[in-house]
Amino acid sequence: MAGSATALLAAAAVAAGTVLPGADATARVDMPAQVLPVGSSLANCVGPTQLLSGSAAGADPEFSPNSSSTKALLGAVVLSNPDGVLPGSEVRALGQGSAPFLTIAKAPANSAAAASANPTAKATVAPVTGVAKSKAGVVSGQGVTAQSVLETQPLNGQGTLAAGSVVVTSNDGDLQGMAAATCQAPSNDLWLAGASTTVGRTAVLSLTNSTKSPATVSLDLFGTNGTVNAPGGKGLVVAPGTSRSVVLAGLAPDQAQLAVHVKSTGGAVSAVIQQSVLRGLTPGGVDYLAPVQSPATAQVVPGVRVQAPDAAAKISAQNGYSDATTALDVTVPGARDAIVEVKAFGPSGQVALPNGGVFTAQAGKVTELSLVGLAQGTYSLSVTADSAVTAGVRLINATKPGSAVDLAFAPSTSRLGDSHLALLPDGVTSSFAFTAPTGAATVSLVPVSAAGALGAAKTMELKAGITTLVDPTALLGPDAAAVLISATGEPVYGTELLGAKDSANIAVLPIAGAAADSSALNITTGY
Repeated sequence: MAGSATALLAAAAVAAGTVLPGADATARVDMPAQVLPVGSSLANCVGPTQLLSGSAAGADPEFSPNSSSTKALLGAVVLSNPDGVLPGSEVRALGQGSAPFLTIAKAPANSAAAASANPTAKATVAPVTGVAKSKAGVVSGQGVTAQSVLETQPLNGQGTLAAGSVVVTSNDGDLQGMAAATCQAPSNDLWLAGASTTVGRTAVLSLTNSTKSPATVSLDLFGTNGTVNAPGGKGLVVAPGTSRSVVLAGLAPDQAQLAVHVKSTGGAVSAVIQQSVLRGLTPGGVDYLAPVQSPATAQVVPGVRVQAPDAAAKISAQNGYSDATTALDVTVPGARDAIVEVKAFGPSGQVALPNGGVFTAQAGKVTELSLVGLAQGTYSLSVTADSAVTAGVRLINATKPGSAVDLAFAPSTSRLGDSHLALLPDGVTSSFAFTAPTGAATVSLVPVSAAGALGAAKTMELKAGITTLVDPTALLGPDAAAVLISATGEPVYGTELLGAKDSANIAVLPIAGAAADSSALNITTGY
């Protein structure tokens, strides 16, 4: 009797699912994305360059100061909302519970209450160009002695726009030269390229966790001869509020070119490689290698600065200077070789590459394409392939043979959108390189003074396939301490180049991404 009752109930349930109006027992129910509450924005900033002084097997590396002339200067800029209200923003030393050593703006009294009253509000950044009340909080030339974190709070449930950068210069010592890095938002997936671990080359990967969750990091390494089996690069734990250094020569020795894929579970991390070169007793340059764009079939590398060919040839002809040349690094992480086509766009349009620009990049390896022979100037490279690749360019600068050489690495970048902030660092020369490879576009530059006032926008029309070099001081005036950049039209790519007069110093400062909308979580139901 019980079995008959059960059968009757099951039959009734099936009938209800098929007979009742509007009911479908087999229908898939898609839940709407749940918008997550808006939280503080974090960006991790590097500290001074440090000289590797020892690294015992199985131990953390030891560092010593570079030289007495080393200067590490931090700059930061935070944008207000259209009503002129600045978000709470500060710079603090890396470490949970660290007190801020620099307050850019104090949080308005009602910001926390407004955010908590609407915790699922969509985090958008309101446009500010042309709004008279908008202003900025600006800090420049702040000396730092260690890594730090730029933290910005939301305003009334809306995300806020901020950017920071650190520029390190040294006039002597083994790390003589200039290195620069944009303060980096934490991520769970990052790609870096341009490292080298051959004799005289030192590459130290720094993994920084400014979140409140532990991060477990694994590294995939791609070298000159293929993927590198490095069990020591798996399961690296980075505790909250700490940084961990990895000497890449210990994992992948004697690699002329090395790319690193950083994958993190748990807490998100930032990643940067301090790359330095010492040729005998002569400094060969130092730089912070910033992440490149994730593998894709199309990449763009703006800001490829090339010395005069005759001067560059004299430098690379010296004994031990064979790698002191400008070159493109292409990494193929997949299992299939990639046919790669490279186009170079200069100030007058596309120019021919010395070797034609078409080559095969082997799977699992880093392939180098020499750019020797390009005329002096600043270029942008368009890299297309029939399978996903990463790309970046090694830059070399020198004054004369026998003197110190400096190096820099220009990473591939994402297209520019609306409202990017970029600092104009103190004590160095700055220029912006913009390109629109596929069609005409418009770039708007709004100067931001040291006092936080926004000036009148300057608009530039970009023609397809041309690299436009902009001197921000000449265009925006000597009072500009930062720039608000917006692009419309066809995809635009850009970066900031740094240098110093009568010096080999060179560095690339990627433009920080625009503030993203709040995260949304897709909830899937099933059984």
